[in-house]
Amino acid sequence: MATIRKRNGVWHAQIRKKHFPHQTKTFKTQAAALAWSRRIESSMDQGSWVDTRETQSVLIDHIMDDLVYSFERFGLEVAGPKLGQLNQIKEYFQGVSIHDLTFDEVLDFAAYRLQTVAASTLQTQMYYFKQAVTNSRIKTEQLVVDMAIEELKLKKLIKGSTKRDRRLEPGEWERLLDEAGTHWIRPIMEIAVESGMRQGEIHSLEWQHIDVDKNLIGIWRKNKNEAGGKKWHVIPMWRGVREVLLREHNRTGSTDTVFGVKRAASISDKFAKMKKKLGIVDLRFHDLRHEAISRMFEVRKMRVEAVRLVSGHSSLEQLSRYVNLRPENLVD
Repeated sequence: MATIRKRNGVWHAQIRKKHFPHQTKTFKTQAAALAWSRRIESSMDQGSWVDTRETQSVLIDHIMDDLVYSFERFGLEVAGPKLGQLNQIKEYFQGVSIHDLTFDEVLDFAAYRLQTVAASTLQTQMYYFKQAVTNSRIKTEQLVVDMAIEELKLKKLIKGSTKRDRRLEPGEWERLLDEAGTHWIRPIMEIAVESGMRQGEIHSLEWQHIDVDKNLIGIWRKNKNEAGGKKWHVIPMWRGVREVLLREHNRTGSTDTVFGVKRAASISDKFAKMKKKLGIVDLRFHDLRHEAISRMFEVRKMRVEAVRLVSGHSSLEQLSRYVNLRPENLVD
């Protein structure tokens, strides 16, 4: 049974339970102390409690550095506004152990940020924060951040994540291809729409991992549950992908990376400039992945498990966020 007392203006929660180490933590409010106590006692009763004593030396600014590294490892540039938002989290929690992070402190950070930024910026920062804590694999603190995000949603200070349903409209693809011409981005765009691969995956494609005889492509994909944060996947090389790759190989004669683009972010940068020039609104390079996955159902008539194998989604829920079927494309 937890003991909760107020001393010197703060609430102290203590949990003494047989076969478990003594747990203590301080809070600004009684409600937060009660919520923490119930959560810890419940996890002990259910056998899911994790001893966090080893996490006491893990600092929040360190896990933010780890998040930056994970972005860069997969070819995602961290600069400008994104880097600024990550650094603001680091500076606010400088020297704070993730073990000591409380629900109230996360809400205090949100209130502090809302003094100078819009709710949309706070929402982005909170999800970066959540991603950093998730990457650290420290389950108890994941719950603290999750609870704080839910509280901010209830207070309508941030919005819940929404499913994006942007696909290519009639004529847009042809206009984009015409605009691309012979530029290096054209084959990358074609691979994206034909295969459903992510920007970073296309950027890091290597000829040594492409089996032309068996029509297979090997790629590294993000997977937080695997050592090193990624997992090897083999996907089919369909005719459209094969034609683009062979054409590119004949053009460049390269034996190393397929496209030779230095930065993965250069792809989305170039795509953004093209669609702006054409007056195409609210279309991102990543939307080409939505287009490709939706076509797997509409055109290729693939089954769900087959699409998951190609797309790399670990659950049906994740896959559903990328599927935006059009009724007119399902008619016999």
